[in-house]
Amino acid sequence: MALVKMQDMLHHAYNNKYAVGSFDIVNLDQLQSIMNAAEACRAPVILGLSEPHTDYFDLALLANAVEAASRRSEVPVAIHYDHGSGIEGAVRGINYGCNGVMVDASHRSLEENITITKEVVAMAHTCGIPVEAELGYVPDSGDELVFTTVDEARGFVRLTGVDFLAVSIGTVHGRFSGKPQLDYPRLRHINEALQIPLVLHGSSGLNEDQLRRLIANGIAKVNAFTSITDRAAKLLRKNARAKDEGYLKLFTDVRAEMEEEATRLMRIWGCAGRAAEVFEQCD
Repeated sequence: MALVKMQDMLHHAYNNKYAVGSFDIVNLDQLQSIMNAAEACRAPVILGLSEPHTDYFDLALLANAVEAASRRSEVPVAIHYDHGSGIEGAVRGINYGCNGVMVDASHRSLEENITITKEVVAMAHTCGIPVEAELGYVPDSGDELVFTTVDEARGFVRLTGVDFLAVSIGTVHGRFSGKPQLDYPRLRHINEALQIPLVLHGSSGLNEDQLRRLIANGIAKVNAFTSITDRAAKLLRKNARAKDEGYLKLFTDVRAEMEEEATRLMRIWGCAGRAAEVFEQCD
């Protein structure tokens, strides 16, 4: 099995100033396209199972498929339970094979965020599982953004013992409306204060230079979903307008479309070609 410890994978990325892509998976086509891209690029990869997406798939079935893909993979893989709401979600994710969990209480007060995150960290660390949390608020398009502050980040990590921190420095989940205004000095100061792998949510719509600058300032994990699935959706709409040839024809070239976008991103993030190094450094 090519499943490796997520903490080893992300610390290697952090120390070598590149980022690993974390792709939230919703179906087999997407799973196969991401794995094809990772193996073609020789890139470590994180396969995500996102709690907010579980209305669209059976978690038990998809988790089994993700684990099977990890088992036969030729590159390092970690499985991540993404955007869990609390202890129940984190337990569920671990029971379904995730070796990393995220608890997202960023929409709550700072005190509540700390309390919920501490509870998840205590449970997950007992299982040897690292935890990602979010501080500040990375909104969906149209919601109000709340920036992460250095002082709050320092205190939050000290009080919770969290392993990785998703920070709010100007990105949004989903699609940008307008031009992203990224606060690079804020990110640099957070990185200098924490010295742990930082996580970028809301990467869709950023250009190559912006992504490279963020990675240079501590981002070691980049979540990607919208840019992948938007390309698939565009092709599905095009296929649906074509001559009606049945259900399967709708999916013609969809997997290749997602694979192409994932490959492009892995090369920008700098994780392409790193698989052998990561294998050497990871349990």
